[in-house]
Amino acid sequence: MNRRQAAHPSRRADPLTAGLIVLVLAAILGFGSGRFPVTAQVFSFWTLLIVVQGSFVRSSRRVARFIRSGPAATPAAAARTRARGRTWRYFAVAGAVLVLGNIIQLWTVVRDPLAPESIVGTDAQIASIAVSMILLVAGMLRHPMDDMGGAERLRMRIDVATLMAAAVTYGLWIADLPSGPHDAAWALEATVSLLVQPGLFLVVIFAVLKVILSGSSPFTRTAGILSGAAAVLQAVFQAVPVPLYVEPPTRSWMFAANVLTSALIAIGARVQERDVRAAPASGRREAKRPYSLLPYGALAAVWALAIMVLAVDGLSGRGWVIAIGAMTTTVLVIGRQVAAFRHVAELLRERDELAAQLTELAFYDGLTKLANRGLFMQRLQDALAAGPVTVFLIDLDDFKPVNDRYGHATGDQLLIEVGQRLRDCVRDGETVARLGGDEFAVLVDGSSADRRAEVADGLARALSGSVRLAGTEVPLRASIGMATGRHGVHNPDSLLHEADMAMYAAKNRHRPLIDSDLV
Repeated sequence: MNRRQAAHPSRRADPLTAGLIVLVLAAILGFGSGRFPVTAQVFSFWTLLIVVQGSFVRSSRRVARFIRSGPAATPAAAARTRARGRTWRYFAVAGAVLVLGNIIQLWTVVRDPLAPESIVGTDAQIASIAVSMILLVAGMLRHPMDDMGGAERLRMRIDVATLMAAAVTYGLWIADLPSGPHDAAWALEATVSLLVQPGLFLVVIFAVLKVILSGSSPFTRTAGILSGAAAVLQAVFQAVPVPLYVEPPTRSWMFAANVLTSALIAIGARVQERDVRAAPASGRREAKRPYSLLPYGALAAVWALAIMVLAVDGLSGRGWVIAIGAMTTTVLVIGRQVAAFRHVAELLRERDELAAQLTELAFYDGLTKLANRGLFMQRLQDALAAGPVTVFLIDLDDFKPVNDRYGHATGDQLLIEVGQRLRDCVRDGETVARLGGDEFAVLVDGSSADRRAEVADGLARALSGSVRLAGTEVPLRASIGMATGRHGVHNPDSLLHEADMAMYAAKNRHRPLIDSDLV
């Protein structure tokens, strides 16, 4: 055994899978040779179906058991694990119903192997197919889906409805309804015929697609490919006219073809069993695509069928069925597009909100909601390029004792109050920023002496005295440095440095404000 096989037990040679493959090859060679009498062929056909379907039942039961025995980290994961195991129990029961129907069929074969119902199936055997298909669909529809938002779930449901409408349209087109008067007996026979003929097999295929669209599949990749191929082949073979099953030239090959499809399903279940046994907690998780082409492919297929039927048969009874199917799929696809457009609009709104939040985080102080250092320096650079500007640099005096005496929550409230007072001192379009800690800055366009004096006086009055916070009078004092810059003479760093020197001079001289020109 090589290292890869040791690491992946599911890749080791499997006698049961090998046996099923040999059985299929023997069936193809045996039936295809035409050397065996009809009686032996009919008996062998139903016996082989019982064998391969019995293998499917065994593997499905073991898959359900292995899945349910896997570990689950959370109660939600445990619930999903139980639901996945329940899906495979449905599959096992569906296979058991098929086996029972074929066992009953063998009794008919023993009594009269050459009778038409011995070849194409008795009413009991046909009913067992219908019941098993219903169980398969129910199992897949009960398979747990990945977590989805409301909009994503709506689009998925519309996609499934579109595919189902296309499936039903094709199923009704190829269905071979019974002849005779349209009475109650005819209605019952027609209903059974529609269930057993390709319509329900197509529903099975699209139930698989629904699971794929939901982002969570009950199958591993290989098992899903084998089971999907078998479902497609079975749908094709069920559409074959009954005479091809009973006439000698094609009867043997139809026997071989049906054994092949049943064996593919059994092999798929066996592959699933080995994969799950190797890793019972793993589930198939494919990367989700933001869109699916399946509904549009279904729409194109139905309209192609409609054009063909109308061109050949005109607006007959089947033509009306196809036309209604085409209109239904079109309406569903349009509804899906509308839902997608609404979702896109919602995503754009969320994007804009997120962009606004990111901008605030990147350029604004989280506590005071003032501009931060980065935004202040950018605006200072832009203002210097346009003309003269004045910068006021503010540092709160004795802020640490406020934190120590009243607590950091009170200190934060004081910073917020200072930010609001600074805003009240400037005009719209002028920038107030918190550069960090207890240091603030104000950017005023222009270098008018009157305007500088007005702002300086307002700042000095706003940042003196005391502030009442949570019933406590908290002292408020600040040192302010002012510097005026001009294009070509200053850059943002040099101007801010001059304001900083003026602010420290004011702090050292115990004065509220000093102009850098006086330092």
